[in-house]
Amino acid sequence: MFRGIRSIVLLCAAGLGCSSASSPRNEMAPTPRLDPPVEQSQPKPVQVAAPAPSPSNDGIAARVNNDIITWKDVLETLKDIKPQDVTVELKKSNLRQLAEERMFLQAAKANNLSITEQELEEAQRRDIKMYGSEDEWEKVIRIRYGTKTNYRETRKKELLIYKLYRHLMQQSWTNPGKGTPGLMLDFVSPEEIREYFKEHEQQFQAIERISFMRIGLQFMNPVQKEAKMILAESLLRKLNEGAEFAMLAFFYSDVRRAKDFRDLGVSRKDAKEFYTEETVKYLFDVMKEGELSPIIEDKNSLNIFRMDQKINQKAESFDEAQVKIRTMLENKYREENRKKLRDHLRKDAYLWPPDLFDFE
Repeated sequence: MFRGIRSIVLLCAAGLGCSSASSPRNEMAPTPRLDPPVEQSQPKPVQVAAPAPSPSNDGIAARVNNDIITWKDVLETLKDIKPQDVTVELKKSNLRQLAEERMFLQAAKANNLSITEQELEEAQRRDIKMYGSEDEWEKVIRIRYGTKTNYRETRKKELLIYKLYRHLMQQSWTNPGKGTPGLMLDFVSPEEIREYFKEHEQQFQAIERISFMRIGLQFMNPVQKEAKMILAESLLRKLNEGAEFAMLAFFYSDVRRAKDFRDLGVSRKDAKEFYTEETVKYLFDVMKEGELSPIIEDKNSLNIFRMDQKINQKAESFDEAQVKIRTMLENKYREENRKKLRDHLRKDAYLWPPDLFDFE
């Protein structure tokens, strides 16, 4: 956490480089491109296990009944990620998401379901209320969707799939003998919300914590202080030129607390045990996330600070927290419904490669 600081420290000590990992869920072996399967309108063919397609930048990636998904479609979902960060497994993970969405939308169309403009507007108003204000909602839109147009298109698909859930649940009530996926209601009762609040009350308490790194240079007399000031000025220049803070902190700090990166997630009370009142006030009340401090003298040390994270969460009452709790629990139930619906639909769908969803 906190921008990989702990990893950097361990790797610096071991003299090793750093690496990152994504969280994919499927494994696919390379294969030459296959000819597309026959149309769904014909009798469903027997699916014979075949090698999975190799992730690339072109060609067919998957087929869901009569819909084809290309690797270009997959890359479009990753356009905001740096090319060097787009791994093979990330492509496969996004491919599965696209294939699942296609299968759900096909089922919605087969059941003559659609979303009206009024339904979309109502959903948008609920989203704005959930985020507290239109400004906060617009921030989320920019981060998650880029534009309001993309938000509305994505939200429309989500609402249509949700309507499919409701339709199939109603179908199971009116016609119990019909094959249904066994979906559950995602309604969350007030009693359930209050019970969650009581069991997780610590999540809604006030929190004020900061995480920062520090280059700390000790001195015992004026001569040492002058020499350490020259070193600190040199390090500050290196940092302003783009040097890695964690590396300099580890190799140059002679204050053990700074060298061991012990100031991660500290409260104001914690900080007062190690720093002067003036330094604590500067760290908590003046510095901003990502900011680099000038050289600061604190007791018998010269310090350069870099603020990594500031958390200032106000305490929330039950009335303030219940909307968040309701949304969280609803999303939990919807995730369970998603898997049930996917497993239900795939039984009668033509999927290529056949093991597309086998390794989630």
